[in-house]
Amino acid sequence: MKIKYLFLILIVNQSVFAQNKIQTLKSNTKSISIKEGESFYKDVWDVSPEINPDIFITNRFKKSKKITFYSDIDSISFEVKPQKKYNFVILINNTEKAFTQINTFQNETPSLSPKLVYQRKKLTDKIENDTIPFLLGQDNRIHIKGKINSSEYLDFLFDTGAGANVITSSLINTKVKLEIDGSSENSGSDGKSIVQTSSNNIMEIGNLVWQNVSLVSIDYKNFPFDAVLSWKSFGNKSIEIDYNKNRLIIHNTPIGNLVGYSKSEMKLIEGIPYIKCKLIINDKEYETWYDFDTGSNATLSISQKFASENSLNNTMKNIGTAKTRGSTGIEFKQNKVLLPKLKIGGFEMYQVPIFVSEKDPENGHEYNENIGNNILKRFDAILDFKNNFIYLKPNQLMYKSTLD
Repeated sequence: MKIKYLFLILIVNQSVFAQNKIQTLKSNTKSISIKEGESFYKDVWDVSPEINPDIFITNRFKKSKKITFYSDIDSISFEVKPQKKYNFVILINNTEKAFTQINTFQNETPSLSPKLVYQRKKLTDKIENDTIPFLLGQDNRIHIKGKINSSEYLDFLFDTGAGANVITSSLINTKVKLEIDGSSENSGSDGKSIVQTSSNNIMEIGNLVWQNVSLVSIDYKNFPFDAVLSWKSFGNKSIEIDYNKNRLIIHNTPIGNLVGYSKSEMKLIEGIPYIKCKLIINDKEYETWYDFDTGSNATLSISQKFASENSLNNTMKNIGTAKTRGSTGIEFKQNKVLLPKLKIGGFEMYQVPIFVSEKDPENGHEYNENIGNNILKRFDAILDFKNNFIYLKPNQLMYKSTLD
């Protein structure tokens, strides 16, 4: 019975594509680019002939918008409306067919995260960089004033460790008017959870305005901020964090005069920027990728997995314990130890208090190491998301503030 049932499904799927003359996109590769509305995503769609149909789900929208698929030799476009399905075929090397479908049903989880593009309230003919003032709080975090849907001013946390913009759940329809219309999986340092989402919001920060903003609703408790501003709000531009003048500079043009900066490779892991750091213990180096996390108020944390694999437990002086929790709210105990030497971006720090997890989250990241803003604030930083580099330069906070 199971075989007959599967055979019937295949016949039905084939008949769907046979009802009308189906448009065809020719390609010599299985890597396809997509333009959804005004957002272009390069090489994001892997053609899967074995899936029938292979479904692309749009982000939520009203009225209509244009969807274009680009191959290395061809393109195909559809003017789509909500609650519809649009079928076409991707023909690979003139031999292999992949039956593909665009699904615009609004209750489905989108295939791609919407790209955010901001506009200036005050227009200027001159192309210039955009500057956002911030306050470096006593919690070591970067705080920015902004609005959502014409709300009163909110306290935004600028978080390079966040892959989405977030609103604190308790503020919804109290301080901020918005509609919950979806859900998604939230992956944090302490595990994964299903959270509610809201689409088509307006976000304002300084002279900048974002339309059609998707927000994740997270039940932050006892955290000193109202919302989270993700680095993704600035696309693939370069973000300069200047702790001397307390400002973010969003560079629309290439950056010159990088004297004094050290250049490091940046790796995006699950949409989050990572940088390599080295722990030096008894003249031996232990290197891995660390989440470059301005949203963390800590120094540096390593997972129990990394500590165990490198035999780091009980190799450093224990100076206390701590509890940590991420966006899912789950608490984990950590041992606070004293690291003899840390290398980051070509610079060295000594006698650094760091944290070693006693137990790792069951569904955490593959790379669960984290470097927080109690260290990062000591460096002026430039995150070049177009070329995947991080530039660091020690600032006035390097020796003036105390490492906790």
